[in-house]
This record gives sequence, structure tokens and C-alpha cells, in this order.
Amino acid sequence: METERKLKILMLEDNPEDAFLIERVLRKDNMVFVTERVDTREEFCESIDRFAPDVILSDHGLPRFNSREALKISLKERAATPFILVTGTMSDEIAISCLRDGADDYILKGNLSRLPSAIRRAIKERR
Repeated sequence: METERKLKILMLEDNPEDAFLIERVLRKDNMVFVTERVDTREEFCESIDRFAPDVILSDHGLPRFNSREALKISLKERAATPFILVTGTMSDEIAISCLRDGADDYILKGNLSRLPSAIRRAIKERR
């Protein structure tokens, strides 16, 4: 039987409860993973390099940082790493703009059931 490598997930998320819900959805789907949660630009830049994530999940609105800035950093530092927006609310214009700029997908926190398949698809497409 093949042992599955733990997927390294970097979460840009300022709400610990939302991070817990995301992890719960992924575990429920039998995804094998380890996460690192950050909520500032400095932590994100340090973690993207040191943690070397397989996928980045980013909330859109953080107090002094947002997903568009994180996407730019991600594309510069780890262009092959899938970037998925996981947010509570987002206008269609912002979502489309982020997808055009290089984000792989966006998931509303109210519909997290789609997240595991979005992660798998984004990783497969990036390979």
C-alpha cells in the first residue's frame, strides 16, 4: 500500500476558528496534510520560503494585508505553488481579477465542501 506524503498547506488566515473549520473539512475528506497559519505580510514571506508549501490558501481581507498582495508575492517566490482564495465574502469583480492575475480558484467559506477537490485539481494542473 502506498503511503501518502503529507501535503504542506500554508494558510493566510487571521481567524483561528476559520482555520480550524478548513482543517476539519480537509480531514473529513481524508486529506493527509500539515498546515502553517500566518496572518501578516512578514510571516507570509518568511513562511513561503521556509515552509515551502504545496498549496497556499488565502483569506482575502486581513487587517493590513490582502490576498492580492499575497498572490503577487506567491507568484514571484513560488510560481508553481497553487494559490486558492478561501474567503467569507468577495465581489465577483475581485474574484475574477484574482483569477486573471494567477489564482487557481476561490472558495467561499460558506461552501467549504468544494475545497478538497479544488486543492487536488489545482495541484494536478500545476504539475
